Amino acid sequence: MLPVFACLVLLPAAAAGAAAPLRCNKTHGKELAHSTVVKVYKVKSGKNYRFYGCARPSGPVVALTDPFSDNQVKLVAHAGAYVAFTRTIHGSGTISVVDARTGRKRHGLYPPAGIEFDIDPSTPQIGAARVNLNGELVVAYVGLGEGGTTASTIYLYAFDTRGHQQLLDRAPSTQLSMSSIKFSGEDVSWVNNGVKRTARIGSVPLVVASGSGSGSGTVTTSPDVGFVCHIAPTGVKGICIGSFDPGTGVAVTATAAPGTLVTISGACHATHVPVVGEPASVAQCMVSMFAPETVTVTFVSAAGGGRGAG
Repeated sequence: MLPVFACLVLLPAAAAGAAAPLRCNKTHGKELAHSTVVKVYKVKSGKNYRFYGCARPSGPVVALTDPFSDNQVKLVAHAGAYVAFTRTIHGSGTISVVDARTGRKRHGLYPPAGIEFDIDPSTPQIGAARVNLNGELVVAYVGLGEGGTTASTIYLYAFDTRGHQQLLDRAPSTQLSMSSIKFSGEDVSWVNNGVKRTARIGSVPLVVASGSGSGSGTVTTSPDVGFVCHIAPTGVKGICIGSFDPGTGVAVTATAAPGTLVTISGACHATHVPVVGEPASVAQCMVSMFAPETVTVTFVSAAGGGRGAG
């Protein structure tokens, strides 16, 4: 996250009347987003503030946000010509990406559906954000933790230039380090449970869910993108979300101990009925990755039943 900066005291000419437009090379004050492409400033006018930007070396100064009071709008990320701002609207932590050369908004995003946030309005919903030179965005949303833990759940999402969302990862805050999130071109990297993970903007996510069976096993994929998912009666552990290039055919393989009924459902379907003397119980099916997909894997041990897949 960016540190808190002092405000610029020089008002743009638009606020001063009919004077000539203020140019980038005539501004003074501390830059909030240091770039060879743009300057970004925060201006105080009366009781309100507003962010302004301009293209180097001598582009006109343009408004990047509406006026706001206190710290309602925060600059949280910047790269090249693009800056990202957060603001709480109707109880939701929104984020926008703006071209600081023109003031044109690239994104204006509410949180993805399905994230349960703390009801305390003082608890931030957005924990970290990164933007790249194309104006694409990665956001770490801070949701409620699960079970009896005090840790939050971090939902890591990417948004391409069209605003299409892509779930990259989901893990407790004790495992997923928000400070580790980095952009390198179209590639995103972060650290989960001490292991570096990567994904590419525009790739398609595959998620493995548990069918809540009585048995245990592992799920892997081919191509291998670091998918090592462990499913047990107590829940899902390991790397259970992976990103693939659009159109990729992905083989999903679920493996368990001999005598285990294995079922895969959702984006593809397969069932393995136990056979006496086999070394392992294995089910496999193919998923064509043209859109975000989910498979549900159920392991039912010979000693107990389960709710089954689906």
